[in-house]
Amino acid sequence: MGDLADPEAPRRLVEETVAAFGRLDVLVNNAGLTLRKPALELTAEDFDSIFSVDVRGAFLASQAAARAMGEGGVIVNITSVHEHVPRPGFALYAPAKAALGMLTRSLALELAPKIRVVAVAPGVIATERNREDAERLAPEVPLGRAGTPEEVASAVAFLVSDEARYVTGVSYLVDGGIVQQVFED
Repeated sequence: MGDLADPEAPRRLVEETVAAFGRLDVLVNNAGLTLRKPALELTAEDFDSIFSVDVRGAFLASQAAARAMGEGGVIVNITSVHEHVPRPGFALYAPAKAALGMLTRSLALELAPKIRVVAVAPGVIATERNREDAERLAPEVPLGRAGTPEEVASAVAFLVSDEARYVTGVSYLVDGGIVQQVFED
């Protein structure tokens, strides 16, 4: 375990994983922070908090993992539909996810052909943490419901499999079509 806001944590986590298992084939950067607050009320501390975990932590973990991975390794960054579409009240979350999306594309170029780097961009997902928000937004989803964590995990499982061996540098939407909609907050 570790706090990804600590710049030493990603390297340490990768080292501990390699020590425990002898190798590293896949890294999923799933840690993230969100803060719903009007843009004019956000502080420098809010900015640093979100970007230190969502972007810097993912970058440092990817860097450490890439150094430890062999041929065929895969890095998956969990972004959000807000990588592609902003939402009022999330003036830091959306830019952090967009930065993580661009980091995905940049690392895909630099680490190919040895390592593939992809992103998964979930939409309205009914997790324990945001079940109420997911229920409220479900009618706005073209497929008519919130997604499940298992559906996001299935996309990740596909992307790290050999069946996706020709996929790199993309952000894979798992959103029930919500990014196609304009929804009100």
